[in-house]
Amino acid sequence: MSLVDSKLVENKLVGRREVIAKISFTKPITRDEAKQLIAAHLNVDPARVVVRKIVYRTGSRLVDVYANVYNRVEDVKVFEPLYILVRNKLAERPKK
Repeated sequence: MSLVDSKLVENKLVGRREVIAKISFTKPITRDEAKQLIAAHLNVDPARVVVRKIVYRTGSRLVDVYANVYNRVEDVKVFEPLYILVRNKLAERPKK
């Protein structure tokens, strides 16, 4: 698993960088693996990285990973919706 290409867009209003990364893989990757790879590439704490979506490209060994990298850890829970926080294991699903 390695990072092939990445594109960064700075969102100064919210205080985050929006990342679109292409990752090559040999076995299916998890959100945690993608988070660790993006954090290592950008030299940031993995707690500040939130993976929004992983899209597998048909017929190739590449995935597109859409992620947000926040400037502060506190901003993650302010700006990300609850279902994204649950997927990234940063919050618990509320009991019904």
